[in-house]
Amino acid sequence: MNFGNKKKLSISCIIILIGIFTCSMISCKSPENPETEITANIFVSNECGLEIDVFMDGIFQFSIEFLYYEVIENVSSGVYEIVAKKKDTEEEIMTDTVDVNASGEIWVSILYSASLKIANEYGETLNIYTNGSLQGELEDKESQVFDNVPYGEHALEASKTSDNTLVESVTINVVEEKEYTWTIK
Repeated sequence: MNFGNKKKLSISCIIILIGIFTCSMISCKSPENPETEITANIFVSNECGLEIDVFMDGIFQFSIEFLYYEVIENVSSGVYEIVAKKKDTEEEIMTDTVDVNASGEIWVSILYSASLKIANEYGETLNIYTNGSLQGELEDKESQVFDNVPYGEHALEASKTSDNTLVESVTINVVEEKEYTWTIK
């Protein structure tokens, strides 16, 4: 019998087994950067013309003044309902659904949905001004609708295009989401 070959075979087997074990340990190693939880920051901007209260899934988050924004931080993945109400009331201005499915930033803009219809029955083309800014000309017997009118008071003026003589002026106070009408006669 040749015991020397058996010893060589046993050492060779041990070396192979160590190699297989080492390779399997390397391939089974945990990743250096484990998968992180998806979270996002939800930025809510107020463009509706008045101060609002913001709720997420029925829970008060914060109040926001007109033309400002706030952030709901580190929101986990999922679908959420964002509701904006007039400050200190139950009157809803807007509802939006947000789907957090990736990390990063999500923007929600609280807008206004009131509109203003201006009808010209004066007899000639008029210049139309809102809050001192020229909006354009309005031909006789025509009307124009201005969408997304913010809450609050708006000074409206109509003047002749020929000599810029003031024909009529009015102040409209937008307090709800509806179509407001001004007919110039």
